[in-house]
Amino acid sequence: MAEQQRLTKQERRERDRQQREQQRAEAARTRRRKSLRNGAVTFVIVLAAGAVVYQALAGGPASIDEPILIASDEAEQARAAAGCEVLTERDPLPEPYHVDSSSDLDPDAVYTDTRPTHSGPHTTTTHPVVTSPSSQINEVSSTHNLEHGTVIAWYDPDQVDSATASQIGDWAELLTENGLVNRPAGVGIMSSPYEDGMSSGQAIAFRAWGTAMDCDEWDETVANAFVLDHFGANGIAPERTLAGEIPNDILSYEDDGN
Repeated sequence: MAEQQRLTKQERRERDRQQREQQRAEAARTRRRKSLRNGAVTFVIVLAAGAVVYQALAGGPASIDEPILIASDEAEQARAAAGCEVLTERDPLPEPYHVDSSSDLDPDAVYTDTRPTHSGPHTTTTHPVVTSPSSQINEVSSTHNLEHGTVIAWYDPDQVDSATASQIGDWAELLTENGLVNRPAGVGIMSSPYEDGMSSGQAIAFRAWGTAMDCDEWDETVANAFVLDHFGANGIAPERTLAGEIPNDILSYEDDGN
């Protein structure tokens, strides 16, 4: 009180003015902090929403809402047009023994039928289920996947352009992610470049346990028909029960009326 009495009226006005300016400055800083905080929250929300939209549009395979139907005569015509040749059908190599590591086995010495192989010795573990790898998967370990009912579509990267390679990978992913899969058992529809060169010299090689069909070019009808004929329970793989049946609402032959 004594200090206030010593201040003149002008001094008190100046003091009050300074206090008001300090209050206004603090209020402005508070508003800026709140604006920045709200802006950051909005940015995070927008970013998250954008990620959800991107994932929905491009982050995963399409759902198969209607079954993919293949007519038998259509498949036969497609195989002829694609220059397909059945090299081995339901005739696996003998003695499919196991090795601990792929380095314990010389593929050139044991896969004496066709390359890539359709059966034979392989590692004790399966290869991870992959649908569109950028480089060749291991032939020795992926042969174990065939033993479980998997189908693999190999392609020669020297004869298949990048757009077609992407189509092959998309096809494999579509069927795998829509039900033709048992990842713990190494079961799925897989694809891979085959950089060593097909023994047939052709561009595409379809493989199931004991069955090999090579084609001059990629055709999705041919691929779907091969899966219908040889995937899981439809093939002769020793452990095909791990793959099971192909759901009719995913892939099926058309009823020919007979």
